[in-house]
Amino acid sequence: MPAETASPALARVQAPSVHRYLQALWDHAWLIALCVVVCVAGTGVYVATAAKKYRATSQMLISPVPANTTTLIGLPVLFSSGDPTRDVLTASSLITTPQVATAAASALHLNMSASALLADVSATPVGQSNLVAVTATASSASRAQKIADAFPQAVIATRAAALHRAITAIIPGLQAQAAKLPSTLQGQPGTVADQLSQLETLSSSPDPTMTLATSATLPTSPYTPRVKLSLVAALFGGLIIGIGLAFAYQALDPRLRREEELRELFPIPIMAQIPRERRRRQPHRPMLPAELSFGALEGYRTLRTMLASRARGRSRAYLMTGSSPAEGKTTSAIGLAAALAHGGSRVILIEADLRRPTIAQTLALEVEYGTEDVINGRVEFPRALTVAEFDGWELRVLAVRRPGAGHADRLSPSVAKRLITEAKSIADYVVIDSPPLTDVSDALPLANLADEVLIVARMGVSKLTKLARLHDMLVGHGTLPSGLVLVGESGPRTGYYYSAAVENGEVTPMRRGDRPADTEESIGTPGA
Repeated sequence: MPAETASPALARVQAPSVHRYLQALWDHAWLIALCVVVCVAGTGVYVATAAKKYRATSQMLISPVPANTTTLIGLPVLFSSGDPTRDVLTASSLITTPQVATAAASALHLNMSASALLADVSATPVGQSNLVAVTATASSASRAQKIADAFPQAVIATRAAALHRAITAIIPGLQAQAAKLPSTLQGQPGTVADQLSQLETLSSSPDPTMTLATSATLPTSPYTPRVKLSLVAALFGGLIIGIGLAFAYQALDPRLRREEELRELFPIPIMAQIPRERRRRQPHRPMLPAELSFGALEGYRTLRTMLASRARGRSRAYLMTGSSPAEGKTTSAIGLAAALAHGGSRVILIEADLRRPTIAQTLALEVEYGTEDVINGRVEFPRALTVAEFDGWELRVLAVRRPGAGHADRLSPSVAKRLITEAKSIADYVVIDSPPLTDVSDALPLANLADEVLIVARMGVSKLTKLARLHDMLVGHGTLPSGLVLVGESGPRTGYYYSAAVENGEVTPMRRGDRPADTEESIGTPGA
């Protein structure tokens, strides 16, 4: 078989295209909508329940004194370092100290520790200016405003107190030195008397290096949660998550969801469309013709008509296969064989699934000799046939009696040719139920020798990649599939002919009371 990267059908499945991306979004619109609803609803709940926080900001002006100011040397004031950015950063660190926080809490009569208050306050330089923004966060607008104003006032007060204490400590010594100066030097600039005069003035003034520039204004709305911004972000976030999940879901689970996907990917016609069936759940068993709806029976009759018109009176062998189990392959093989036999033709149904056979159990047959006996040469083909009765007409069946992987190893091309040749010699039509060839290639010799190979695909179950792999496998071995049988379409449930069939007893309508116990399934249960 050609490599996957070189297989034409698989390449079409995997080829990116704008149309395929848009179709993936449309197919999974429910998932995208769900993500949007969940994100917006979750954000709405958060916005409604989250505690509101208000933020207020005041600004302080930093004016460090020149480094060569001898009068203030040794005093706790902010001296210029020559780098304005560094000076503002130093001042910012002086604002958010435990001592300042304790003074602010005391001034506001707050019952909280300095560390707790500092957690709600920050001091950051404003750009490249000499301003520091003091930002406070609180649960109310007035509280945030008060805290934002209290910190600058507290830092100014604490630094002024420290400055005054330092000046008070050195003034006596300077006064003694000034008293010894000659009267001619009293009041001269640069003398001890001049320095003493400056310090005495400063002892009753605040720290000149840090002042309040602007007071905090009362916040008009909380800064968090931001309702509009949060909801818009949730909307876009939900869309992004939903779109991502849609593409991921499409990549991880590329199942057949629309009839158009088959028409786009495979150059073979859809020969029959079998609608979904409403029935009681009977797992691990195909469906009998009597259990099918009118729409399903009409689908197999249509398939019969198309195949018979192409046969032109010649004996033909049809092989039904699929890409995976549970796609309705066995049900379709029985349905086609029954439709052909009901039309008056001689039909033989051959079960070629030697590993997981279901036909004998489904048709309630007592099999004396099975397919494996014919393959092994223990019995002649006609003798191994078992007759299945369907309301007055018969279908001859070659079913598997004892499954086993060892039997499949004996199904060589020569054995397959003998099997098909003998079947066609005594029947008008031969229908072969094959296992999924992408899982096991046991029946590949039969596919190479059958007159037509039909691929059964089930809506919502069959994976496009496996269908493409099956198609390319058959083509790679010289077998071009004749067509597709699409199972699980939304078939007709009402209409003139359907109603007439119900009235004539061809279809048993579902009773209202049966609805809770029924499940909606496509034809072909697991194992079928």
